[in-house]
Amino acid sequence: MEKINRLSLYILNTIKFKRLVLGKSAYQLSLDIKKSEGYVTNMENQNTPNQYNSADYPLIAAELGCELSDLIPPDNWEVSDSHEKVDKVVVSLSDPAFVRRVLEGIKASPKADVLEDLDKLYKHLSTKDANEKAVIKKVWEGFGK
Repeated sequence: MEKINRLSLYILNTIKFKRLVLGKSAYQLSLDIKKSEGYVTNMENQNTPNQYNSADYPLIAAELGCELSDLIPPDNWEVSDSHEKVDKVVVSLSDPAFVRRVLEGIKASPKADVLEDLDKLYKHLSTKDANEKAVIKKVWEGFGK
């Protein structure tokens, strides 16, 4: 697993969360921000040290329908040495806690109708991975009960 600085990891994971809540695939966000089709997938790959260029943050925020301030940590976030590297642990739909957070984000969004049908939800989240689908299904079945 690669290492990147904490701030970059925070922003990367925030972008992925917001992207999933909106139902944008990594491919689509890449095109929306005028990058190569694999750009976002490459950023989200924890086996590469790649991270978003800070010059792209405003464009990414605009495409995600949020403010730049929504991508960065809150004021009370623990400040660290900017040279300190951490493991590039990218949030994943194979993590039940993250899936629940994404479902809660979708429920609070204009896209909430995708929660009515599991196949619509899979399509919204752009997942074809069997493990992710199994986790999504399990969390979805218990969601809102």
